[in-house]
Amino acid sequence: MLSKNRPGKRLPPQPNTQTYRSWFRQDVLDSIQAQRNTLFNVPTALGKTYTVATIPWGQYPCLTNDRPVVHFHKTRDARDEAAEESRKANLTVEVLQGREELSLPASGAFDEYTIRGIPLSEWIHQQCERNGLSYWQALRLAQSHLNGTPLWTDEEPLTGVQWNDLLPLAGSEVDIIHATHQFAFAPPLRNATVTVFDEQPDFTQTLKDSQDELSRERIRRAVVAYLDESNAPIHTFEELLRQSQSGVSSLSQGKLQNALTHQPDESWYVSKNDAHPLAPALVRAIYRAQPRSNGRCVGTATYTPQSLARFEQVNRLNAEQQITVVIDSENTIQTVRVHPDMSRAHVVLGLDAFPTESLWELNTGVSLETNYLLKALERLAWRRDEKQLNVVQVGSNANYYTRGIENPQKVGAIVKELRDRYDSAFSTAITSKAASDTLEQIMEKEGVHDPTVLTYGEQNSRNVLGDEDVGLVVGCIDMGDESVLNRLAELGLEAKPERTNDDHPDCSGSGCRGCNHTGKRRAPGRGFVGPDADVAKQICDSVRCDEVKQAISRYGRNPEDPTDSATVFVTTNVIRPSLLLDEEGDGVDILAEKQGDIVAFTRSQTTTTAREVSDNIRVSRKHASDVLKGLVERGYASVDREAGSYNRDVFTVASDTPTDRFVDLG
Repeated sequence: MLSKNRPGKRLPPQPNTQTYRSWFRQDVLDSIQAQRNTLFNVPTALGKTYTVATIPWGQYPCLTNDRPVVHFHKTRDARDEAAEESRKANLTVEVLQGREELSLPASGAFDEYTIRGIPLSEWIHQQCERNGLSYWQALRLAQSHLNGTPLWTDEEPLTGVQWNDLLPLAGSEVDIIHATHQFAFAPPLRNATVTVFDEQPDFTQTLKDSQDELSRERIRRAVVAYLDESNAPIHTFEELLRQSQSGVSSLSQGKLQNALTHQPDESWYVSKNDAHPLAPALVRAIYRAQPRSNGRCVGTATYTPQSLARFEQVNRLNAEQQITVVIDSENTIQTVRVHPDMSRAHVVLGLDAFPTESLWELNTGVSLETNYLLKALERLAWRRDEKQLNVVQVGSNANYYTRGIENPQKVGAIVKELRDRYDSAFSTAITSKAASDTLEQIMEKEGVHDPTVLTYGEQNSRNVLGDEDVGLVVGCIDMGDESVLNRLAELGLEAKPERTNDDHPDCSGSGCRGCNHTGKRRAPGRGFVGPDADVAKQICDSVRCDEVKQAISRYGRNPEDPTDSATVFVTTNVIRPSLLLDEEGDGVDILAEKQGDIVAFTRSQTTTTAREVSDNIRVSRKHASDVLKGLVERGYASVDREAGSYNRDVFTVASDTPTDRFVDLG
């Protein structure tokens, strides 16, 4: 990727929000005029989303190829907030909604009807997410299961109506279309249009062992079903992998090649239990898989789903998608990525405060030139002086909460301290999805009425915390080494997790999946080694660090208001070293029972010594002395080194000294 800085432009005497925003607006227009695919690296609160959402695009038909600008968002909430800004700016706006929002059958309105004991809306979700059917295919199949009688004859079942007045886009009077990232698969929205992705899309299929989602076992069954349907000379998933790795005889080669070009009729996808629209492309991608780094093989294929073929036929638009499969050394499918072909967009723009360029390329399929609106020190000065956002790290641990909060007692102590210090000004926090319920309960227990708790991922491009004066970011999440290695393989890069010389505990050094068959423990610190270790770290940090940075940046969203400021407390060390940090606090120290007993005794005494504590609490004199000295260091006690007999230290402990925990927020 290329990088664009701003040589020749002078900074104002003080960092100025309005100046930076005007620069960004002009850079957006310049990139479109030059048809330059661009990734904008722009700090939060400088108006990335707002700028794109409020430019009067209808006044620039030559820039926009005489079509509405298409603004893709990560979440529905972010979509709706941006659409509201467009309306306030008097733009003509269209908002595209998904099946659960518009469809009565998918929304649960007809869930008194069941198919195989499953409520109708859940059954439709299964058919779309696990079996890959389009909504219309699932709806027709549901009607056949329900004796062919539509239950919704007087109701519009879904989304067709929202396209009726929108297509064709050429010459449309609509200024801007707002939709979630998944609508990028709709060919009219990504062909010959200016497409803007607000935040990095991720088109990796979630492989879960669930009846409702696409699973590895579901993929295996789909592959076998397609091999049978296409009369292939091989019949199992394992055979396909072996042929991919070792080749086949010339006779079988021809038969297999013919089978790989077979395109089943739509009826096959709908009528066969194990069929799946991805199956033909999956088989081709697996067969073409080539060895990459860390024992992985990667294969790709392009295809046009049956559900999108009508777009290609009617509008002559590119409806192709690309599928990439990563298979590990144990022949397990690690990832399936399906992304739309963005190559025929008029121009592609990406908006991201903390972008990972390699992941943007994986998910869009196009090369993006990076535009750095501000240099690092300019960002720092702007955050402190204009945004007035102060960031405090609490404690020195990483606190990985991917699976939930492991130390609720410490988190509770921090919440209580914030509540005591800021009262009702503290009511919001951001954490992992797995930790959100626990954190909400902790906040309610400590007196926060109806707390607002956002989760990593959903907070991006949201402004709901922009007016808050105090915030809390709890822990971090981690994608894990396997996910990093899978993405490196897709990129054709080489790096490995850094390891110690100690044997891995699960295999005693003999090698297993947990140690990537090295037999050695993972080195602390999430480091990588190898020629592309820097990219591996960036991929790892795209979740581990950047989600925390995004969370911090949800606060202090009014940089043009000199009276508005915010302080965010962060209970993880993963963004160190960083220009985003201002202060540090020691965090929480939970006192053991004996330590609490020592404090309780000493604060009830006018003065005391370590020997007196030892005599009354049944602890060693050294332990008592260590606790008392610790109280002095924390400012809860004073010591007179000459007042006691035999030169013993005499301590005076404050009566309000905590007996259960110490909290230092910096």
